[in-house]
Amino acid sequence: MRIGIIGYGKMGRLFAKEFSTKHEVGIYSRHAKEIEFKLFSSIEDLFKWAEVIIVAKSLEETPQVLETLAKLSEKSEGKVIFDISTFKRDVIEIYKRFPESVRVCSVHPMFGAGAKSFEGRRFIVIPVEGREEDTNPVINLFKEFKAEVFVADAKTHDEMMKVVIGIPYFIGISFLSFLSKFGGVENFGGTSFEYLTTYAKAVLNDSPEFIKEVLEFSKDKIEEFLEFAEGGEFDIEVLRKKFEHEIKESYKRFYKVLNKT
Repeated sequence: MRIGIIGYGKMGRLFAKEFSTKHEVGIYSRHAKEIEFKLFSSIEDLFKWAEVIIVAKSLEETPQVLETLAKLSEKSEGKVIFDISTFKRDVIEIYKRFPESVRVCSVHPMFGAGAKSFEGRRFIVIPVEGREEDTNPVINLFKEFKAEVFVADAKTHDEMMKVVIGIPYFIGISFLSFLSKFGGVENFGGTSFEYLTTYAKAVLNDSPEFIKEVLEFSKDKIEEFLEFAEGGEFDIEVLRKKFEHEIKESYKRFYKVLNKT
């Protein structure tokens, strides 16, 4: 199968590398040079060549690329098109304007570019309302690489992403920024400190633009989280009882991640 990827950033590279183990891969990117994959000079040329088209651009750029693909799709049929952006509120509306002659949906890989492969990794597939069957070839493609696939509607997906990505990013970045007030603090830090600062520094592996987009999009849930934390609406004993079968294993994993064992 011919798979075309628009964008050759960290995730674009990962997708290209993984798909190329079983399929032919082509790339359109203004920045990629002398790559191991077939390189196209325009989106139009890649569109004509590819059977599956993946948009791996920033959250800001993805809608414009999808608008271009929607126009190109007017005289095409049989192609499969999806993006891998973090939030779906805007992109899912654009897919509604694609002709039914092509199959469209949105996808969110729930892992970063540091993954070695797709095997065992989770993908969330977001269908366009009324076009749920369009997801079938996409789901089958990821299952071919032994990935886990979960289907969710766009609204539920975005609300959950604010919680599982937005709030952790906020905690990490806020903590790292706050530490700058305390000179030499690293000399006093233990494993908890090391774990959280390691996570926060890993977040910085993403571009500043992406981090700002995540925090801005998640603003309402971050505010809700801060109100919850200020109110102290939590009970340690209740939490221990709820997670009693996971605490010891989590503590072992905690140390293992930091290579302390």
